[in-house]
Amino acid sequence: MRALRRLIIVLVVLFGLFAAADRIAVYVAEGQAASALQNARGLSQKPSVSIEGFPFLTQLLGGSLDEVKIHANELAVTTPSGTDVTLQNFSADLKGVRLESGFSKAVADNATGTATISYADISAALPKGVTVAYGGGDKVKVSGSASLPVLGEQQVSGTASLNVVGGDRISLSGISGVTGVDPALAGLVTSLLEPQFQLSGLPTGLQLTQITAEPTGVSVGVAGTGVVLNSSQ
Repeated sequence: MRALRRLIIVLVVLFGLFAAADRIAVYVAEGQAASALQNARGLSQKPSVSIEGFPFLTQLLGGSLDEVKIHANELAVTTPSGTDVTLQNFSADLKGVRLESGFSKAVADNATGTATISYADISAALPKGVTVAYGGGDKVKVSGSASLPVLGEQQVSGTASLNVVGGDRISLSGISGVTGVDPALAGLVTSLLEPQFQLSGLPTGLQLTQITAEPTGVSVGVAGTGVVLNSSQ
């Protein structure tokens, strides 16, 4: 019995040492991953990286992590015209993350995430002179200057819905409640008040999946498979 107790004590101590080493290793790995992401994406602040699951060391040896969670306060993407759009409070949950190319590249089997875009950034990405603001419910208020026959330049506005098109474009559609012009001429300003723009620069494999107008900004959802994170992005 004494020998058995000694064996149990030894096993408990060894497990404790392994657990401590495992937690130290995951802490170091999270810090290195955060620094790599900060440099790769040009972030002003280091993002938060959390490697889930225990033990970490066996996952590392197997070259695959069960789950990795990332949070960045600001993630920059762009439009084809070069306008910067900031994804605020970007959070992503990556599952089945394979470590490749000497651990310099990570590929997630699938990932989901959320972020917020300010109305100021949305307005900057739209055609010159067109602005958006919260319109109540799930709508946005769109305003712009339209050049109409005989009447000349007219300030018009209306409410529209936000939609995701093709996984990388945000469009405004279903304009209603047009003001600033005679109702009979409302159709002439539809194209002005229903623009769309494309976003590029999301991590490879991620696409926009949904978008919702909220009082503080536009909430977007992202998802994808084969999502790539590496230092060359």
